[in-house]
Amino acid sequence: MKSNIPLGMFTILVLTASNYVHAATFTIGDNDGYGLGIPDGGSYVFSPVPPNYDQRSAGEKAVTNGAQFTDTYSTTHPGFSPQKGTLATFTFEKLGKGWKSANLLVDIAEFESSKYGSPLVNINGFKQDWHFDDGLNNTAIHNFDLSKAIVASINATSELVITVDRGNSNDFYGFDYLQLSSQSTANIVTPVPAAFWLFGSAFVCLSQFTRRKKL
Repeated sequence: MKSNIPLGMFTILVLTASNYVHAATFTIGDNDGYGLGIPDGGSYVFSPVPPNYDQRSAGEKAVTNGAQFTDTYSTTHPGFSPQKGTLATFTFEKLGKGWKSANLLVDIAEFESSKYGSPLVNINGFKQDWHFDDGLNNTAIHNFDLSKAIVASINATSELVITVDRGNSNDFYGFDYLQLSSQSTANIVTPVPAAFWLFGSAFVCLSQFTRRKKL
């Protein structure tokens, strides 16, 4: 006698749709120590005199199309940076949807906010407090867990835009790299847990036992 187990039962037991957490990292810059080999959290005497204000490699310039100002001293001071104005913009594009959380890491140099004033910083239009006193010639890494509002804006626009405006600050500073890390979800088909496999095996055995009793 043939088994009455529907063929589709195996498919249901083996595969199911679920939310899969996916992490990704996006970087602007190349983490080369400002083009000078300075270790993270290290110290170096930066020079504001050209040509030492721009240590970007040709490859880094090509990748950012000249729009992202890393490996520069000073990022928002005309005459001491490749850019003409006082606004530095860092844009992470094509980030997609479904973000659950986000972390931003920035490697910066020579922030002396108490002495010279803080820059005006916005992330996707949300004002940030970047009042750092890392000290002259010092580099430092700062980590930010981005707010739910900023994460929602990433999902709405698929990008993260960071603007650093010198404003009334007289501070000289630079950026080596910026790194954005994500945790997002996507609906995909994944194998079910082992418990379901055991349930499926028991179901098959039970059907075989039933069949033999009827013989």
